[in-house]
Amino acid sequence: MRVNILSLAFLASLLFFVSCNQTPENIPNSDSLALHGYAGNQMEKWDFGQQSAADVWLQWGQYLTDENLEGILSLAGDSIKIEVGENNEINGKAELAQRVGAWFETADVNFIPEWGVPIVYHESSETPGDGTWVVNGYRLESLSGDTLTSFVRHSNVLVKDGKVMFNRIYTHSKTVDVVAQLELAVNMNNYEGEPFQSVSVYGSFNNWCAECDPMTDEDGDGIYTGSVKVGKGELEYKFALDNVVERQETLTDGMTCTKTTGQYINRVLQVQGDLNAGVVCFESCDCP
Repeated sequence: MRVNILSLAFLASLLFFVSCNQTPENIPNSDSLALHGYAGNQMEKWDFGQQSAADVWLQWGQYLTDENLEGILSLAGDSIKIEVGENNEINGKAELAQRVGAWFETADVNFIPEWGVPIVYHESSETPGDGTWVVNGYRLESLSGDTLTSFVRHSNVLVKDGKVMFNRIYTHSKTVDVVAQLELAVNMNNYEGEPFQSVSVYGSFNNWCAECDPMTDEDGDGIYTGSVKVGKGELEYKFALDNVVERQETLTDGMTCTKTTGQYINRVLQVQGDLNAGVVCFESCDCP
């Protein structure tokens, strides 16, 4: 069966976000959830699929970020086909291993999922098709040397028996930036809060991942240091304890080193090139 999945991308994402906003009073009952939808024409009928198919795709993305080629191959069907764009295809696990392996050798990869909807198509009004399609959107970053290439994409992924069998990728935007090396240091000697085991830095440069960029205190002087690659321009970031957002530093609106973005108060830097930001104290713009 060949279906016009592209015509479903916007509809599926809309349904996904609408469902997130439903309250207990207006969630449809189980009978209404079993009704078929359609897109393109009434012969292309579908139901929502199982979360397990979406989980396979999320794990695939995590393996990309981890640069775990063995993990990716464990989720790939033997006859997998990936259409990256016009005249750019991957056919079979052997080619997948070669292409992705070469990519991992030359770049740091970051897969950032944004939304996804599992869908089961029907050959007829009653008979479901073979496998589950995961219509999804994500961002992808590939850092090679000092060049960061970022993509905004959505893709249509066919999952069957826990394996990715097909993936059609649509690229909506591509940007290429030159990144800078940023050296950071935070003095924890004056910190009087709850005990902690580790310090990390997180921000707009790593999709606000509190565990992705740990800092170290190799000489035991209480000053934790770290180095990250960031895009040039304005950078918002914070320090956190024990690799969790719940233990982020608390900053005050109006502090000279901060910027208020909505409800969040973050540290801010203007990065024009490689930069050593010096030593600051936790929850302070400087050190006494």
